[in-house]
Amino acid sequence: MAQLRSIIGSILRDIISAQHEANLYSISLSENYGKDGKAKDFQLPNVFLSDMELDLKYGVVGTEDCNEEYNFKYSKLRSFIRELCSEAARTTITSVIYTILTTDIQRNEEDKQFFTRLKREDVLNREFRSFLVRNMRQAFNNSIHETIDRNTGYLLTERVVERLMEVARKKILDSTDLNILFGDTDGKALRAEIEQNVKRVLDELVRNESKDISFRRNKTFPLLNVAVTADELANMSEDAIHSFKLKFSPTTCNITSLEDDEDIEDFVMK
Repeated sequence: MAQLRSIIGSILRDIISAQHEANLYSISLSENYGKDGKAKDFQLPNVFLSDMELDLKYGVVGTEDCNEEYNFKYSKLRSFIRELCSEAARTTITSVIYTILTTDIQRNEEDKQFFTRLKREDVLNREFRSFLVRNMRQAFNNSIHETIDRNTGYLLTERVVERLMEVARKKILDSTDLNILFGDTDGKALRAEIEQNVKRVLDELVRNESKDISFRRNKTFPLLNVAVTADELANMSEDAIHSFKLKFSPTTCNITSLEDDEDIEDFVMK
């Protein structure tokens, strides 16, 4: 006696595993074909599992209590991160401008010119905000699954804040365009003040935006116990034996929607 889902899952895994092992063996032959350089252009033998159908006979023995399973709503998480990065970029810029223009640490007005313009010129502000948004979104590419607690589905706020801060440091605080502003002792103190303020407002933003939002989906359903072996089915009447046709069709699909992985051109802050 076994569970129907386990049997079907095992069949599908065996089919996929067979294709995988065949591919690996085919690749390994390339070393023998090309080791002397004489047959390096030989076409590798390969195996392709096309459409196939399986007719599975089974008899229902009984059911078990409901089983709970879960998965993660990654599409919802990606949309959330995209929106969060847009707001995080705006919040970061606002905090940086406010800190630089109101700090007690003395700096030359000329050295603060870019941030003065950033406050006054809407076009420049939008362009710089768009630049930060792209970099922040890119910081989550290929690792968005690392931003949620797998036990609860809630956002790991500290990890998300740190990703955002990495972009703020790299694209603003560590920018070579601002060496004069942050270069000397007073400049380093100003930089530390900005970093502290940006991290505080980003932490507040992420916690508020992700409050009570879980990206984990729980499902409950009964488990179906079945008999599938020849000996088990031989003891059952024909009326109790069912047929399950399984069609396997290999295909390809893109399961992620990522930001462009290419380097984003730096923004000149002058």
